[in-house]
Amino acid sequence: MHAYCLFCETQRCRQIAEYIRKTCGYQCFSPQLVQRKWVKGVMTETSHDWLPGYLFLYTEEPTIRRFNIDGIIRILGKGELEGQDRQFAEMIYHREGVMGTIPLIQEGGRCRIKDPAWENLQGKVVKLDRERKRCCVSFEFDGQIHTVWAGYEIIRTE
Repeated sequence: MHAYCLFCETQRCRQIAEYIRKTCGYQCFSPQLVQRKWVKGVMTETSHDWLPGYLFLYTEEPTIRRFNIDGIIRILGKGELEGQDRQFAEMIYHREGVMGTIPLIQEGGRCRIKDPAWENLQGKVVKLDRERKRCCVSFEFDGQIHTVWAGYEIIRTE
């Protein structure tokens, strides 16, 4: 599998992903993140754009053609993703574009991520909102540090 990342106009991301899937037959995701939200005291989970403007494209062939699609701004990097960006793209691929809750291990007063994919990305828990069962996680993608709030589950206490 070969992984690429396209940077697109944010409001057109889903349309472009659908067009690429239908016309080229490639796997293409605009990553989604399931977040917990409390409405009138009831927890609900909703999906949101995780990295607005980014599309992840997966092909069997090692080369990618230049897309002449209105709304695509550029291809990230020199073409195929490498290193940590590649690991991030693989995590998205294996989860079919949707990131759910993050498994954590509690060690005293601190928590750490217990998910090989996040560990490979050097993901770190920055903040924990125990009342709402959400955590803020930092990770690196495209040479920048990103943070995201996601639901978590404590799977073990040490």
